[in-house]
Amino acid sequence: MTDPRVAKTRAALAEAVLALASEKPFADVTITEIAERAGVGYASFFRHYKDKDALLADVADTVVDDLLPIMMPAMLDEDTLMASIAMCRFIDENRLVTRALLAGGAETMVRRRIVMRSLERSRERVAVDAKGVPAIPVPHELVITHCVAATLGLLSWWLEQGGDISSEAMGEVLNRLVLAPVRAMERGVTAG
Repeated sequence: MTDPRVAKTRAALAEAVLALASEKPFADVTITEIAERAGVGYASFFRHYKDKDALLADVADTVVDDLLPIMMPAMLDEDTLMASIAMCRFIDENRLVTRALLAGGAETMVRRRIVMRSLERSRERVAVDAKGVPAIPVPHELVITHCVAATLGLLSWWLEQGGDISSEAMGEVLNRLVLAPVRAMERGVTAG
């Protein structure tokens, strides 16, 4: 069981790093700034994390854990439109966190983590579904990597510049530009 004080400090540090990452590039964020924003001492930071990357990785893992169950159906299920809209709703409902992680200075690290976790989950699913699935001429890992990278690129743009686009409209864009064409390719259908 986690000590409530530890949980409270970690939550304050997480909130602080996300706020700072949404204000400026993550590379420019200092541990001193994070500690001050969180209301903890500089030395206290190091009782919880070895560096700011470890803190961000911890925060990113929590968001990735919440995002992947929404993102994976968009990449693997037949109803890509509904899954795309659900993903955009999640991103929009968690805009402060997702903007800091996907469109702030931390996006490279977060993108890598999401690709790795998506590949792990998709391998498990492909192993289960492999019975009658036709082989496609593109390696499955490349398909997943493309889906994740293209999806996160579009979501990053939306978070930065597309504030007037609704979750539903962005879900339709995401589906049309990324997920439906990939699904068609996997089925051997030429997207038109």
